[in-house]
Amino acid sequence: MFLAEPGRTAYDLNFSLFGFPVRVHPAFLILPLLLGAGLLQDENTNAGVMLVLLIIIFFVSILVHELGHAVAFKYYGQGSRIVIYWMGGLAIPDQAGNVWGSPRRPSIGSNQQIIISLAGPVFGFILAGLIIGLIYLIGGEINYRQNGLLPSLGVDLRNSIFAESAQVRTIDTVLFVSLFANVFINVLNLAPVYPLDGGQVARQIFLKFDSYNGIRYSMMFSIVFAIVIALFNFQHDRFIALFFGFMAWSNYTTLQQMSGGMGGGRSW
Repeated sequence: MFLAEPGRTAYDLNFSLFGFPVRVHPAFLILPLLLGAGLLQDENTNAGVMLVLLIIIFFVSILVHELGHAVAFKYYGQGSRIVIYWMGGLAIPDQAGNVWGSPRRPSIGSNQQIIISLAGPVFGFILAGLIIGLIYLIGGEINYRQNGLLPSLGVDLRNSIFAESAQVRTIDTVLFVSLFANVFINVLNLAPVYPLDGGQVARQIFLKFDSYNGIRYSMMFSIVFAIVIALFNFQHDRFIALFFGFMAWSNYTTLQQMSGGMGGGRSW
């Protein structure tokens, strides 16, 4: 989610997926622990099994999101690698050259950057759609209500083919967390707050209108929007409120450090 790539450790998990190098930082475990704390404290849930399921679900969800960015980079001739860490993931463009082996890094314009930024949420929403399709395929239902910034979703398997199964509660929880993870991650990322994907898109739009002051104006817009989201969610979801409060502060300090220069980057 944040642009700073974490340092390498002896406990990193490294592998390649569809030709993209992937590195998993051990601090990634903080994310499922943070977001799944309530499920782990449920007396009717095996905490050990649930922790493993949470790690797998959030890992797959973030990986699919980052694959969207990586695939978009590749489409425009730019190689990239994926890093998954404590606050999500990063799709980082290679500095050496493009995917076709040329030593010259391809030029990616504003429109291409916007598509690259949106590709992550698109992949995530496709996965969410597949999960929704699976829920209805087995005879389940989805309950929906708006709760602050993010929709509150519930899975109902009382009329599903697993209704009489001894494992229905576990199946229900897995489907719920899978749906929640993909909706949460991708709706959150569409907020026009830097360095989220929506903030990346907003930055490129500002740069289209003002190539010199675009970044500074986008940071100001990002601060205001983050404060509005934090205030709106203060009574609904303290985690979201604190998260965007931190984002507002982070953008403010970055803006203060800027001396009129231009910068850029891309995020989760």
